[in-house]
Amino acid sequence: MPDLVAGAAIVDITPPVGVQLDGYGAREQSSQGVHDELVARVLVFEQGDQTAVIVSCDLLAVHPWIVSEVRAGAAAATGVRQDGVLMAATHNHAGPVGLRSGTLAQLDQSLAETLVGQICGAIERAWKARRRASIKHASATVDTISLNRRDPEWEKDAALHVVSVEGEDGLIATLLNFACHATVLNQTNLMLSGEFPGAACRLVQRETAAPCVYLNGACGDVNPVWIAQDFASVERAGQIIGAQALRLIAEMRALGPGQRSHNIRWDEFPEVTPLGRLVAPSLRVVRDEITLPPREFDSDGAYEARIKELGAAATAAQNGSPERRAVTASLTRVKVERWAAAWAQHASDPAHTEVQAIRLGDGLALLGLPGEVFAETAAAIREAAPFADVLMACYANDYVGYVVPEHAYEEGGYEAGMTPHAPAADSMIRDAARRLLAEVGRG
Repeated sequence: MPDLVAGAAIVDITPPVGVQLDGYGAREQSSQGVHDELVARVLVFEQGDQTAVIVSCDLLAVHPWIVSEVRAGAAAATGVRQDGVLMAATHNHAGPVGLRSGTLAQLDQSLAETLVGQICGAIERAWKARRRASIKHASATVDTISLNRRDPEWEKDAALHVVSVEGEDGLIATLLNFACHATVLNQTNLMLSGEFPGAACRLVQRETAAPCVYLNGACGDVNPVWIAQDFASVERAGQIIGAQALRLIAEMRALGPGQRSHNIRWDEFPEVTPLGRLVAPSLRVVRDEITLPPREFDSDGAYEARIKELGAAATAAQNGSPERRAVTASLTRVKVERWAAAWAQHASDPAHTEVQAIRLGDGLALLGLPGEVFAETAAAIREAAPFADVLMACYANDYVGYVVPEHAYEEGGYEAGMTPHAPAADSMIRDAARRLLAEVGRG
């Protein structure tokens, strides 16, 4: 088996102050400053004729045009296979608009072209810096900073996965994978920021002197827990994740050479087993395109009539009464569904997208999904996978919005109202993920 080589780089992608901020429809003001830099983080692998490039950006999502241009630019600069490039967003709600699909707004061509150039430059630097590497993996439960926002008693993915990519002369990079909406800050925030994923990466980078790449997982129904929606709570969440990651990195240092101890009888104890495992590298990447079925919506006229009817009922109801709260909730639900219908009608091809799988080594894979899936979907995919550990990179290579399980349509709620896809879409995502993981596991 050929040696694995790896390299990493980071690049500042902070846009000019004054851009609109993405993620909250109720936020109308432009950005007023920079609290902390927005960053793109790059990790590249090569083993024999196999290559993989992992890019994570402090953005809400990424437009497929940007992904296509980055793939072409990376291939031209380094010779990597275009299909081997995975580009994901942290689902940051404190970054710029105009860089994703899944919106009625147009792609900001100038901002997008600048971003492509920045990321391609970082990929080239990472490629030139690659050196012989080993991969180590460990995970821990981080249960205090997230919850299932549809019902706190329901399933969430509380596992923090840490992949340590080590060279013979020190750490090359760390890869973090955790599932939680990057929404500690709300719509009142007007400062550009990498949110808590950025805070976690800064802590790990400061302590390890190596790039840290953050991939957000299946958090379609998972929100952060905060004390207040301010930057102190952003730092708190980042510190909790970063500190756990640093502990796992320290534990994994002993993997490979082993560690031993002595007792007071002067006899040597058996070898101590540290947390985590050394992964035998066996790189391979596969991807496939799928078309998600469209949802059936009412006509715009029907939505308009319903909104007028509910608006009148809300005005007539006593302020603060249970009746008014119920009517207001119904009004919000209809407005959300009307927005989803407009998005589906506006987009030229809203449901044609891709799923990608990367085998990093024996028992360890990374799955790239293009939208917001529920924690239960990720659990079902992992259960059927031929890998001990599957990292989930959602918001990868595209943004198709919410892809919710069939029962969620009957239950209602924000996610079900926002999805432009038919109930069969979630099963299609699961099937594609299982198929690709099985394929990449066989090679």
